[in-house]
Amino acid sequence: MYRWKLSSQEPCSITCSIGVSRSFVSCVRYDGVEVHDMYCDAVTRPEPVHDFCIGRECQPRWEASSWSECSRTCGEGFQFRQVRCWKMLSPGLDSSVYSDLCMEAELERPPERRTCKSPTCGPQWEVAEWSECPAKCGRKGQVTRDVRCTEESRSCDPSSRPSTVKNCTGPPCERQWTVSEWGPCSGGCGEGITVRHVYCKAPEGRVVPENQCPAESKPLSIHPCGERECAPHWLTQDWERCNTTCGRGVKRRLIQCVGITAGKIQVHEDEACERRDKPEEDSTCFERPCFKWYSTPWSECTKTCGVGELVRGCDPLTKPVSKQTCTLQACPTEPPDESCQDRPSTNCLLALKVNLCSHWYYSKACCHSCRCNTTCGH
Repeated sequence: MYRWKLSSQEPCSITCSIGVSRSFVSCVRYDGVEVHDMYCDAVTRPEPVHDFCIGRECQPRWEASSWSECSRTCGEGFQFRQVRCWKMLSPGLDSSVYSDLCMEAELERPPERRTCKSPTCGPQWEVAEWSECPAKCGRKGQVTRDVRCTEESRSCDPSSRPSTVKNCTGPPCERQWTVSEWGPCSGGCGEGITVRHVYCKAPEGRVVPENQCPAESKPLSIHPCGERECAPHWLTQDWERCNTTCGRGVKRRLIQCVGITAGKIQVHEDEACERRDKPEEDSTCFERPCFKWYSTPWSECTKTCGVGELVRGCDPLTKPVSKQTCTLQACPTEPPDESCQDRPSTNCLLALKVNLCSHWYYSKACCHSCRCNTTCGH
């Protein structure tokens, strides 16, 4: 007369990537009408069915760190923060990705610098950002920052000078590498690879930056696959993150000589693979522009007696030539795009100052300023 029935599945538990969809159990009469659960035998009640479901692809997003302290203790200074593009790649794997993804999605990039004002005052100490903590997990280290006086000709109060060094602690050591299942094989021996996600997790299950897990124990994310017997060949892993937070740096990847014997991977000495075919292990990379102070030696005193001034800067008479002509192929006859506008979130004045117009990102983000720098006023 009465029986249990699994109802249709509810919507996917998440709107992007892979989620879980659950079926409901209800008690129905012989004619299919749903009745109270008391009419069905509780002992034979089936368990709800949980199935994986695929939502739409997750969209990238900008994530910004907290603002730094003001670069000056009085007057007008600046605050900085890091802005990176993030995207959920798979369940539990929320990772930073190339900024191009957020730009292609036409997402407005949060500002990385803003002014901060304090009451006007005399000579004050000016501080830069703290460096990153170099300590490994569970260990102590020190971070440093530059400190200078805003008015070089007058002395700041030494007793109020901010510290240039402070102690720091590396991330907790209990954070560990977590891996997903291996994906399907992409081809035959020597060409086929299988890929899995490798990410660093905190004890509570939160995904954290990879530098908080020990690099020497990171599991492979790319694995050879194919025939049961496979001659030694080069296998490349994904690129690691750039080793600098600003300016130009170096990124590295693991290259191994591997083969397959009796269906199992074998790691060989490099000599077993063709040396001239080995892929590059290092590559240059570029992060946001660096901000750094430069100074020259002090000049002679402006007076021979009494109170004068010392100045430091560059002698305009000895300034090297900063421009010269160069002849290239003829310019195209098509006129430049007069309607291009600088992206408001990009500091184009700074990009011009440090000659970044040749970089593909700044040539696009600062198209008006870069174009005008070469054509306006000529």
